[in-house]
Amino acid sequence: MMRNFCFSLCLFCTFAASAAVDLEQTMKNMGFQFKQAITATDSHALLPVLDELIVQTTHARQAQFTEDKAQQFRHGLAQVLTELEAAKAAAQRDDLATAQQHLRQVEALRKQYHKQRKVSIWQLLFG
Repeated sequence: MMRNFCFSLCLFCTFAASAAVDLEQTMKNMGFQFKQAITATDSHALLPVLDELIVQTTHARQAQFTEDKAQQFRHGLAQVLTELEAAKAAAQRDDLATAQQHLRQVEALRKQYHKQRKVSIWQLLFG
């Protein structure tokens, strides 16, 4: 009985550790996928890249953010997800121009939220 409890506890700890999101790595993966998407020359090449971007964005939404910015960043990721879904729908209709337009919106959102993510030296020193 005790052995089963210990095994279950170990399994839970392993699952909890693996469930943690490495946001930095996820964002790097998203950046790579985004570059692939923005340079796609046809809708058929774009679709699998958009699928991966959607998966990575969904994964990023599960990350732990600082309390003061969590709602804001999750909202931003939801906006990105909406644009990616719209880009995918356009690509499925073989409308590359519209898909690229949605990707430009994703780029604008990325720039907006990355500016908000930066911490000033004064915040680092004084909290």
